Formats: sequence, C-alpha cells, structure tokens
Amino acid sequence: MIKLIASDMDGTLLNDRKELPADFFDVLCRLEERGIKFTVASGRSYDAVAHLFPEEYRSRLDFICDNGANIYHEGKQARYTPLERATFEQLIRACDEIGGLRVLVCAGKGTYHLEAEPDFTAEIAKYYKNHIPCDDLLSVDDVIYKVAVCDLQGTEKHAKPALDAVMGDKLNVQVSGPIWMDVMSAGVNKGSALAQLAELLGIDSSEVMAFGDYLNDAEMLSYAGWSFAMENGHPDVKQIAAYTAGSNNDNGVLKAVRRYALGESVEE
Repeated sequence: MIKLIASDMDGTLLNDRKELPADFFDVLCRLEERGIKFTVASGRSYDAVAHLFPEEYRSRLDFICDNGANIYHEGKQARYTPLERATFEQLIRACDEIGGLRVLVCAGKGTYHLEAEPDFTAEIAKYYKNHIPCDDLLSVDDVIYKVAVCDLQGTEKHAKPALDAVMGDKLNVQVSGPIWMDVMSAGVNKGSALAQLAELLGIDSSEVMAFGDYLNDAEMLSYAGWSFAMENGHPDVKQIAAYTAGSNNDNGVLKAVRRYALGESVEE
C-alpha cells in the first residue's frame, strides 16, 4: 500500500511552462482522504517552490528542498543540514579556480549571487525567488544550505568532474540539469531526506512512491519501493527506476498516481 508520494518539480510534476497540472489539488484531496501524504522534492529552495501552492495547502504538503538539505513538515522546517563554513569557502574558491562557472549561494535569507547580466538574472528567476546581489560570495553571512552552479559548457562533463577532483568526498555534487548542478554537504540528497521524512511519518520504503527526471533524483528513486522515471527523463535515471511515467507535459505524474495510488482507470 502506498502511503507517501514524493515528486520532483521541474521536468517532472511541472510542465515546461512551469505550471502545476490542472487537476493537482483535486488529486491531492483524494490522496488525503486515503491518508496518503504528498511531498514536493526539489532542488529549489523552499520559497521558490512554496509560492506555487496556495497558502492553505502549504501545511498539508511536505517539502524536501535544496536537494535534501532542507525538510519542511506540516508547514515548518523540520530538519536541515547546512554546509560547514570552511567547506563552503573552499568550494567558492574551487569554483573560481575552475573558471567559467556562475555560482548561487542558497541560504536562509535568500539566494546570493554576484551582479549578472539580464539574461542570466532571468535564468535565475526561473528557479529562485528572493535574490540578493553581492560583491563577494565569501562575505555571505547566513545559514548556507546549498550552492547552485551554472556551467554553460555542461555540468555533467565539465563542472562536476572538475569539482569532484578538487573537493573529493567533502561534498555531494548533483547534476540537476544540462547546465546546472547543486552542491550540498556529503550524504545530503533527496533520497536521504525522503528516508528521514518516511521515518518521521512511520512509513516503510516499500510504501513510498517517487517520481523524477534527472540525476539529482537518483537516490530518491533508489530508495522508493515504487519508483518512476519520467518519459522525458535522463537515460541513466530510467535505468534506476522500476517504472516509467508519461512526460511532464502529459501529466505523467498524476496519471501514475491516479492509477497506482488511487486505483483509478486512466486513459493514456
């Protein structure tokens, strides 16, 4: 029996226009009637995903944010794992040395970044809401959950291997998109966060359903007893998941939820 559902947002639950499915709240209410919890699991920070849901629903959903560094349960921050200061400073210097990388510092008060041209500012705005421009990222004085890195050369083949070589096992470097990657403390990922949330709720992994499309969803899919890669997902993610859901532009998540969690007949 499925008791907990976790879904990635971009490329998974949201369509390419960054919209929720039209029937999302109707399905959510039906899940609640059966005692099934729905969890948003995103690389985005809390403020950047919570605004997609009317306030009345935010305490009814759980949120795994910053790729697992932040867990919100019943509308409150339940657990978090920040980057240690010395490791953060080493990371920022390493990114400078690699070169060609644009860095965002995701923290308690907002997302810090160096002044940028309008095109990149617009790219940031797709995923982060509270922007705080600054002159020096090393001057950021805040609780730091995650560092997001943009690499126009491609994160999977350029930035990630370069950073892994410098930082070793001090960090978890997750490729979250073709030009984006997220950097958290070692051991922090969506899978470990989902396991913590399931433990908090008294739910076994065999009772968990999860959806994802990209490499930063891999651990979450490996943990869940019911794992779905999106049709539009990364080939490596499809190798990990037990099932494939329809694309994010065809309401793939909710069609699978309705079929497997609610037992409804669903037309493809």
